[in-house]
This record gives sequence, C-alpha cells and structure tokens, in this order.
Amino acid sequence: MNEDSLVPVLDVTNFSVDYGYGDDAVRAVSDVSFSLGRSQVLGVAGESGSGKSTLVYGLTRLLRAPGVITSGEVTLHLAGERNGEAFNVLTASEDELRQVRWSQVSIVMQSALNALNPLRRVGKEFDEVLRRHDRTSSKTARQERAIELLALVGLAADRLQRFPHELSGGQRQRVMIAMALALRPELVIMDEPTTALDVVTQREIVSELYELRQKLGFAMIFITHDLSLLVELADEIMVMYAGEIVERAPAVELHGAPRHPYTLGLMNSFPPLQGDRVRMTGIPGSPPNLKSPPGGCAFHPRCPSAHDRCRTQAPPLVAIEDGHRSVACWLHDSSSTEVVPVSLSRRAASRIGQGA
Repeated sequence: MNEDSLVPVLDVTNFSVDYGYGDDAVRAVSDVSFSLGRSQVLGVAGESGSGKSTLVYGLTRLLRAPGVITSGEVTLHLAGERNGEAFNVLTASEDELRQVRWSQVSIVMQSALNALNPLRRVGKEFDEVLRRHDRTSSKTARQERAIELLALVGLAADRLQRFPHELSGGQRQRVMIAMALALRPELVIMDEPTTALDVVTQREIVSELYELRQKLGFAMIFITHDLSLLVELADEIMVMYAGEIVERAPAVELHGAPRHPYTLGLMNSFPPLQGDRVRMTGIPGSPPNLKSPPGGCAFHPRCPSAHDRCRTQAPPLVAIEDGHRSVACWLHDSSSTEVVPVSLSRRAASRIGQGA
C-alpha cells in the first residue's frame, strides 16, 4: 500500500443533511462517516436519489437552500504552505472557504455544458480561475499554464479560443477536469462526470483520470451509478442507498463478491462489455420516498432476500471479514439464522466478475 494513502486528506464523521425545516424536513444523507487517504480514490455509487451528490455538496458547503447540514464533522487536512493544518469545513468562514476551494479541493460538476459560461471562450474561464488565486501572475503566464493543463487532458491549445458549444461533450468534460487541476488541489471531486457521454468516451476519460492521478498524486471522490466504471479507477467503493452507506469495501473485492443485495443489484444492472452473455436482472421497484421511508431496512421492499427482521429493524453498518469491509445487512449479522444467498457468495460472484 502506498504510504501516502495512509495519511488522511479528508475525515468525515456522523455527517447528515436535511432538505427543509422542522416537521417538513427530509433526511437526504444520514450519519455518514469515512476517511479518505492522500492520493486515494473513493468511488461513491448508487441510484439517482441515493444521496451521493448531496453528500459531496454538503462536504464542500456548496448546498443550495433548502439543504441544511444538521450534524457531523468534516475535517480537511491541508498541504502545501499549510501542511498538517486541520481545516474544519463546517465552522470555516466564507472567506476561508474561498481560499480552500480550487486550491485544495475542486469539483467537476455533472454537466460541463451547464458549468461553463456559454458566453465566454474557454481561455477566459481558465484565465479567471488562475487570476483569482494569483493576482500577481501575468496574462502570458496564465495562458501558458492553461495550455499546459489542456495538454494534460489531451486537448490542443486552440481549444482555448472556442466557446463551450463548439466543443464535443467529451472535450467539454476534459476542459472541466483540466480547470479542476489548475491549482494543484489535494482533493478532486467528480460528480458523475461521464453520465451524459457515450461508452467509448467514458472509458477514455476514466483512463485519463487514472493516469492523471498516478502522475499528480491527488485524492479523488468519484460519484457514479455505474459500478463497472469504478473497478478500474477506485481504491475503495462506498455504496449508498436512501442517504445511508450500505456497503464499503476495496474496489476489486466488492466487485468480485458484493455482500449487500443492493450492491449485487447495481452490478447486474449494467451489461458486461465482454465475456459470456448474461441475463440482466436489475433491481425491481423504485427508491423509497424519503419523506415517508419504509420501516426497518430502507431496501427491504425491493430486496429478494428480505425477511421479517428487515421489515422492522434497520441494520447498522458493521465491519465484517476481519474489518476488511463494512456492510449494513442483517444477512451478515452474527445472530442471523438466515443463510447468505448463493448470489452473494464469493464462488457465485466470481463468475459475475469474469463476465464484467
């Protein structure tokens, strides 16, 4: 294991987010805790509405009303000139947050076309980001840096003269990634950056991100609903459902042997690109209405392995397999009388991994 991955860049403890106030509040993220090591990649997976984007916008205090952070601690461990400083994100002033955003933490939004100003050339966007954080830099130096950043993501310098609508979807996303790396941040958050792109372009961008991470050493949180994208990119994967973590494990192990029925359902929702033909099963039903969530385990109305206890008691997130992974499912409780389904065993899941 890389020694840098043992040094935390981000610590999150008991973090919760509501939408609305008082009796009308809806819990969108519930009691989430995790630690991310320097240079590590954490994949966050789940269906739309599972709380993935709300989590990261809350962690960076970019939530829009009526989003409210109701509890928790978020600590960013700064590098560079502030090496070793523990930065409390939730108590920091707006001025302090502005100094940290982009320089220490940057975000690539879901839609690059919406994130880029349609009335500005790409070069102007780069110039503003660089100038805001270093007002002593010359225009020539900023342009050279922009050209260097575009080269990192495989784009020619002439793209600086283009407007966003003159670029393809993949090129716009590469521009956003290059801008996110402009100030050499310690942590880059990718909020479903490949969702609107074709499969070939998705794979190209994931490969580029892998190479950039190897070269520059930044940590990354990569949000997606496609688990197969994370296997080759992430060190660990965190699966969310109804605002909660239901499973977290090293990427390869989670793909080879999912321990939560929801994780298995996500894996079976995307066809393999190679290997034997398999029948797609997906996940029946729809995510719960968070305004009136079901009792017990939130997944139990859609779970093929649900039993009586699942309908009345919510399972805690607990460490299993000698602490190597965590899962919130009564099937893995030491007092459970239920047998873990064959589909969640290593033997059966390894066949899924071979076809993926």
